[in-house]
Amino acid sequence: MANHPFDWNTWGRMDATSLALTIRDKDVTLPEVMSQFAEAVALQNPRLNAVVELFDDAVAEPHKSGANPDGPFFGVPILIKDMGSRVAGRNQQIGLGFKTMDLAQEDDPLIENFREAGFIVCGRTAVPENGMTLITHSLPQGDTRSPFNLEHTPGGSSGGSSAAVSGGITPICSASDGAGSIRFPAAWTGLVGLKVTRGMNPLPRGLNESILAGAVEGALVRSVRDCAAVSEVLAVHRHLGGSFMPPHPPPVLQRELRSRPRKFRVGVSLDTWGTSLKADLDIIRAVEHTCDNLSALGHTIVDIRADQICDFDALRTSFSVAEWLLPISRELMHQVSQADSELTDENSSWQLRNHLALADRYSVDDLFDAQLTTEGLMRRWGDFWQSGPCDLLLSPVTPITCPRLDSSYRMDSEQAFDSWFDDLFDAACYTIPANHMGLPALSLPAGIDRNNCPIGIQLMAPWRHESDLIHIAAQLESAHPEVFQSAAASRLPS
Repeated sequence: MANHPFDWNTWGRMDATSLALTIRDKDVTLPEVMSQFAEAVALQNPRLNAVVELFDDAVAEPHKSGANPDGPFFGVPILIKDMGSRVAGRNQQIGLGFKTMDLAQEDDPLIENFREAGFIVCGRTAVPENGMTLITHSLPQGDTRSPFNLEHTPGGSSGGSSAAVSGGITPICSASDGAGSIRFPAAWTGLVGLKVTRGMNPLPRGLNESILAGAVEGALVRSVRDCAAVSEVLAVHRHLGGSFMPPHPPPVLQRELRSRPRKFRVGVSLDTWGTSLKADLDIIRAVEHTCDNLSALGHTIVDIRADQICDFDALRTSFSVAEWLLPISRELMHQVSQADSELTDENSSWQLRNHLALADRYSVDDLFDAQLTTEGLMRRWGDFWQSGPCDLLLSPVTPITCPRLDSSYRMDSEQAFDSWFDDLFDAACYTIPANHMGLPALSLPAGIDRNNCPIGIQLMAPWRHESDLIHIAAQLESAHPEVFQSAAASRLPS
């Protein structure tokens, strides 16, 4: 084993801000950092199966990778989720067995922002088939495993990214979130994961918020300060004309780490949001413990009933049609056509084929009805934030604890589709509203469950109030650093 500048415990716990500072201060060289990163991949990936591809040329010659040497994160290696924003000259498979080689012609805007910030783009991380479930498994890649418990998932669809960050490979990976795919993995691997307001970060070329209203891109990180700094740099560059929504000024978040503590009215809801599935006892305890911690910091805790917020049954139905079943089935048809292929038992899962079969179930009238419902729901949420009893809303990320790899949420589950889909949406009942309404939502570490897997809590805020989320998260992290330092660094060699 080579000599490296950091012991493995330090490497596995260090956030991107700390690593960038050591490079900037010339305490370590860029080749030393890349060498330790590559060895971390070699040590951990056989166990975790998080990294789909390592870009050997970028690791060997990071100065030629396109990273801005004056960027705040220059020299920090980053892995890119194998879905969403694309890297010039690199393949993207999205966990699909019928796709082989699909090289990107140019960087998408989010990748440009990562490079401008100084990150070294070093590889791709695993996703489930088409990013469509919370268990990261695919035919091309197999199972991706949690560093905390190898029989459990690191979440999905950004599961390869969460396993890489929590497993000590690198302090940051890209991620995306269309129904909770940043927040599930963050919750189940002890990370910080922010789903930003709709329109804040650029989407891949060829997509905008009118096509994919619920999805955003971002990152999974180890600290609140990384979350603040990275969120600022990711929102910098949006191509004029390339977005359905006009660009906004980038958020100013890092000052929230140093500003005078503010007090919030924090609503807490443990109701079932449009589902009969009640939260697991370990999760209820984590939310209640977070309430105690917030109260000790001077915040006011307010109990919130689900019916004070919106009609969650209507929200679930409108999201299912407008942002999942209809667009995903149509997009899947396009993917199959582009690959000049067809779905078979050998190249796709049972549930993927079920999704494709849905393409003709829904009409334009169904979509229009769902959009009308969505407009009414948006107004209801606006009323809740403007005249409601709270500034922020605390809930579980999900009512379930981290699932085993062999759970029925897998894409290769042989469960009847409608039942499988209902179970998936039950698990996502707390995350989907932020996607459908375009709200910011933050997953924070909140403890460990009985299977030694992390638990997360979710804080939601009104549109473009990421600063409030960062502010209160920084208070929690400062008061309880032990909760935020549970990344599985001990799984690396000592």
